[in-house]
Amino acid sequence: MSNTELTDNLSTLSERLPHRAPFKFADRIVRLESGEYIEGHKFISHNEPSLQGHFPDQPIFPGVLIIETMAQISGLCFSEYSAGMLSSIDKAKFLRPVVPGDILVIKSQLLTRLEDMALFQAIAYVGDEEVARAKVSIHFSQPVSSEA
Repeated sequence: MSNTELTDNLSTLSERLPHRAPFKFADRIVRLESGEYIEGHKFISHNEPSLQGHFPDQPIFPGVLIIETMAQISGLCFSEYSAGMLSSIDKAKFLRPVVPGDILVIKSQLLTRLEDMALFQAIAYVGDEEVARAKVSIHFSQPVSSEA
């Protein structure tokens, strides 16, 4: 696969998600080693619906949505499935607030897989600073359609 084909595939990968605005948090996939590792971005905008009440005078992107972003990006790791569903969360830690203007970088590494279940170590960064981490289990149930 050429670099152009890889770039085109990564730019459209998040379209496989069943989520739509305002609950689609995987804005861009920048790296994929199918079945092993995935890296994606979420751009934290001043217009995020969740920031309107969390908190009005000092907006912070909610931790639960950081976890959801981890799950959405991790759910795209296997090329044979259209996406996965969050099954469990373990050892979640939030190390600093994520605020408007930040680019949330999710790096998710497969730890283990058993049939249609996969466990990932997902780490969220802003720049080089780790801001959150969790182990997320994803259940994969919808194979990618071979129809074109």
